[in-house]
Amino acid sequence: MQLKNDEIVTLILKYLSGELTAEEQQQLQLWAGASEANQRLLAEFSDEEQVKTELLRILDARNSIWEQVQAQTTTPVKQISYARKYWYAAAVAGLLIAGGFGYYRYQQPEVTVTAPYQTGKLTADIPSPAGTQAYITLSNGKRVYIDSIQTGTGIGTGKKLGDDSIVYQDNHTKQPEPATITVPRGSRPLRVTLPDGSGLTVNVATTVTFMVPFTNNERLVNISGEAYFDVVPSTRPFIVKTAKGQQITVLGTAFNIKSYEDESTTKTTLVTGKIQVSQNNSGTMKMLTAGQQAIASDNKIQVQEDADLEEALAWQHQQFRFNHEELKSVLKQLARWYNVEIVYEGTIPPRYFTVSISRDKSLATILTLMELNGIRFRLEGKRLIVLP
Repeated sequence: MQLKNDEIVTLILKYLSGELTAEEQQQLQLWAGASEANQRLLAEFSDEEQVKTELLRILDARNSIWEQVQAQTTTPVKQISYARKYWYAAAVAGLLIAGGFGYYRYQQPEVTVTAPYQTGKLTADIPSPAGTQAYITLSNGKRVYIDSIQTGTGIGTGKKLGDDSIVYQDNHTKQPEPATITVPRGSRPLRVTLPDGSGLTVNVATTVTFMVPFTNNERLVNISGEAYFDVVPSTRPFIVKTAKGQQITVLGTAFNIKSYEDESTTKTTLVTGKIQVSQNNSGTMKMLTAGQQAIASDNKIQVQEDADLEEALAWQHQQFRFNHEELKSVLKQLARWYNVEIVYEGTIPPRYFTVSISRDKSLATILTLMELNGIRFRLEGKRLIVLP
């Protein structure tokens, strides 16, 4: 007998509410008896407080994103609505898979409950980044790491404000100098106050460059990677250029841009205001309004009307959030965060994940979740080996 993964979640929910039929009780017992891991996970549901805590964590993370959006705009932005039952099922699914760290909506393949599923038996682990490893590259090429200097100390044309923040001031009495900030793989994000007072949050595996002070004609930032901009209004246009040939032009707004060189698309998600997105090679141009997302690839730009703002902004709230995301795309994000090399052995079948996970969790915790979707892993130092 086979049970689909979502059927297992349904059985768990009925088990918690005391609604199991005799046949369903037998099915759940077969699943639990298929492996020691299943027995251990099922036992955790006797702790009702743990289930409630997990549900509240999911809802708090989701609400914090929408509070950020609503605080920055007076224009109503459509919020995705989820039924209370769905979120409870999400909490149960998270506990089922990894002891209370997220929610997971199951995808293919089916799970056989008559025989135990063998995982990759991970014996190694990599913790979540403990702090920022960001550094400033000075005009002479020297690197200065943020965590190596005290708060209040000047760094080139900037100043360290805290463990994860740096500020620049728009001093027009000085000759403009370039400022280059890099947040490498295996680092927490860095918050930056740009010379004009605009806010910038730089994600992992990202480099940004700008002049200090900005010029009189424009406020230009070059980026490779992902960052969130909260731009203060000004008569000077604010321009973001990516290493992949896109340009975003604004006057005052808030948006997220994701433009990693190892990904085929550049995604620009607008939270407030209006922006112009253009493709330099083809001359293609699109205007975005709040709640829209531009997806640029192959000299084309597609506009998604109802963007998933929660997914686009989740990294700022220490969350991985995937919505039917393909395996290789998921692993690219894990590789950046945990600073590992991904190695594929054999032919890996397509797998898709819809999941929300705290970025504070260790790599092995997340991989254990993913292994229930028919993928195995082996961790050797900084090499994550993917097995069919």
